[in-house]
Formats: sequence, structure tokens, C-alpha cells
Amino acid sequence: MSTLISRDPFARQELHREKITRNPKGECQWCGQEARFTYYVERDGGGRNQLAGVFCAIGCMRSYHS
Repeated sequence: MSTLISRDPFARQELHREKITRNPKGECQWCGQEARFTYYVERDGGGRNQLAGVFCAIGCMRSYHS
């Protein structure tokens, strides 16, 4: 099950978060804490782009991908 995090109406896309149940590495890609989420961008046209890495929070994901 995914959660809508934000919507960019000009780019016509949404940022979603999914809770992970199993993570073999167990660490956030950015800070090293326990990772709980993966993120993906979904476009209005139906395309879905999975963002690389697993993270503990949205702030770590945004820092990692900026």
C-alpha cells in the first residue's frame, strides 16, 4: 500500500511512499538509521519511476536525491 506524499500539478506527477516489510541491508541510504520506506514518482500518463534506495524518512530521500 502506498501513501501520497505530494503532487506537482505543473509537472503532472505525484510522489508516493511505500512501506517496506523486508530490507536485507536495513540501513537508510542517507543517514544509516533503520530504513522503512521506498519512494516512487507516478506521472498522470501512468508511468511510474522507482527512486533508488531505501530511506527512514522523506527528508533523507530528498537530501540523497538532490
